[in-house]
Amino acid sequence: MNRNSKEKDILDTMDIYDYIAELMRVPKGEAARKYNRDESARHGNRACVLAREFGSYRSLCLRENRTRRRIEELLARIIRAEREHSRRLPLLRAELRRETVALADLTLRRRRLEERRDGLKGEIVKMVVQHRYFEQTDRRLPSWNETARDLGIALSGEELRRYVCRCFEEQL
Repeated sequence: MNRNSKEKDILDTMDIYDYIAELMRVPKGEAARKYNRDESARHGNRACVLAREFGSYRSLCLRENRTRRRIEELLARIIRAEREHSRRLPLLRAELRRETVALADLTLRRRRLEERRDGLKGEIVKMVVQHRYFEQTDRRLPSWNETARDLGIALSGEELRRYVCRCFEEQL
């Protein structure tokens, strides 16, 4: 095992006994139960909803940055319109107000997701959610196998997904 070649390792942040205790709580042999498929829609699985909300964090960050850039462009256009005494100034200001409200809404939604992340129980679940959904928002969402491998968790991706979804269900 090449622990030094990884950027992160779960054992760097957790005590070995806590890690083993968390792993002992992982259920084995529930391969037929799927959380992220059509079965979850039939049974109303709230764990999938929470996972999807965490998954929307990346798009919220991107939309927030895009809205900030639009506001900067609008401010530059408003300054030019004020210098030229343009008739479009009220329209530009109204558009600036709409974009500012949209930015505030996106920021509030992002902060709520961050608060939910901070309220999670269990060290492994917190680290998985942080790594999977909140880090490196400019990249695609890593698979469960990649998440387990990157964090050095001794579980398959499927087992890790089941464990995290079960923890989501318990916290709802």
